[in-house]
Amino acid sequence: MCVVLCAWCLIGAVACGGAQDPNALMGTDDLKKVVPVLDGWERGTITAQTIDVPEVATVVTVSYTRGDGGQLDFEISDTAGKSSMIESLAAMAGSEFNRVMESGYLKGTTVAGAPAVESWNTDHRIGELTVMVNKRYIIHVGGKNLADAAPMRAVVEQIALSSLR
Repeated sequence: MCVVLCAWCLIGAVACGGAQDPNALMGTDDLKKVVPVLDGWERGTITAQTIDVPEVATVVTVSYTRGDGGQLDFEISDTAGKSSMIESLAAMAGSEFNRVMESGYLKGTTVAGAPAVESWNTDHRIGELTVMVNKRYIIHVGGKNLADAAPMRAVVEQIALSSLR
């Protein structure tokens, strides 16, 4: 009996001793619950999927729009900490890297205490923010028709990052 149960342990089910496999992906329904509601923004339909390239991950996406034409595209992925999915982000997120250009910037930073990479183009009023949580979750927010990067950061700040195991 334990052989069958231990086989389930390996694929992320409840372990023989009752503990959950820490490397099991968060299910898409649970990951959808992380998507915040933002005051002043209309949230579109939340979509979820499991991908298997380059590694298995769960991904949830949604777009937010605002009456002034502002748009935020939100994505959160559970990578189960697979190094092939986080290593390049881990090298730059939260670092002191800072590249200032004529039309904007690209920098390592932190958002809500988590390491991140933020870019902003002042000419086109577009930006991207990618945040790594617990060396496992990747939150990406793309913004357009915004005055600055603050709305992208606000999306992440609305999430209880401590709830992401």
